[in-house]
Amino acid sequence: MLHYKNLNKLFFESVPQQATDFIALSGFLGPDPIKKLGELPFKSTIIYGLQKENRKFLLHQQLVGLHNENRKIFYPDIACHSKCYLWLNGNTPIKGLIGSANFSSNGLFNDYRETLLEVDENQLYVMKGYIEIILNSARECNTVEIKESEKVEETYDKAVCEMILYDPRTGQTHNGHGLNWGFADANVRPNDANIPIRMEHIRKYPKLFPILQPDPESRKGTLKEVIEFVWDDGVIMQGRLEGSQPLPNSDIKLPKQIASFPHKDELGIYIRERLNIPLGQRVLREDLVKYGRDTISVSIIEEGVYYLDFSV
Repeated sequence: MLHYKNLNKLFFESVPQQATDFIALSGFLGPDPIKKLGELPFKSTIIYGLQKENRKFLLHQQLVGLHNENRKIFYPDIACHSKCYLWLNGNTPIKGLIGSANFSSNGLFNDYRETLLEVDENQLYVMKGYIEIILNSARECNTVEIKESEKVEETYDKAVCEMILYDPRTGQTHNGHGLNWGFADANVRPNDANIPIRMEHIRKYPKLFPILQPDPESRKGTLKEVIEFVWDDGVIMQGRLEGSQPLPNSDIKLPKQIASFPHKDELGIYIRERLNIPLGQRVLREDLVKYGRDTISVSIIEEGVYYLDFSV
């Protein structure tokens, strides 16, 4: 059976009940799905297939923090772009998936973008043998040394975008948008928030935000892109690129704002806690000035995983 929608449910809602172990071999990884594995009643082995070619210190820090006895993360010496997922009962494979979806929010939460195919029962041992070849060349992530020279956050081959948290037309924070989205006259919650994506950001950083794909189930709609945030203080948050704005003189549409997902107030609560202001209170420009900055630096760690810096 071929899957191309709701791929995340295959890993977190419809897993085999008799599974005692899960193995993920993925070219790229996102920390949020790995964190979610800790809520499941079996042991997990996660193999970061392309770590050898993608040695990013920030992501390494996150993975080491997630690594434990029940959720082990490995870096293989054999570079591998495959996406293979296998559930076992003891040493017996009972279900397998293979396809294009990385084990990341970007790979698992964006419908139609990726596919996963259920592996025939008579091929499960073949799949298990292949995964074991890669795993046998691997080391646990917390045993891998990152040299001091590799700790330079090399802007991830992209420039760092400074995204302002106020309305440049007024010099003040928005009344019902941005950090104060929860005060809009709409179906919102008090701490809902977003970070506006301005056309200036799109022009200066054309590779930072992906082009929105059309929704095949809606004539004019676009698919929202699910991503992950890694904050400067180590907090992991799932997010989504929302809204749409047309690229001038083009039929291309790009996202209009960054929000937390599935709860839009997760971002607003997080920012208010860092600003040390009460939840439900409107964020003012003076609150940002008092904190020490009125921008968030946004850059890419890898596809679908963004680094957000709100440090002073």
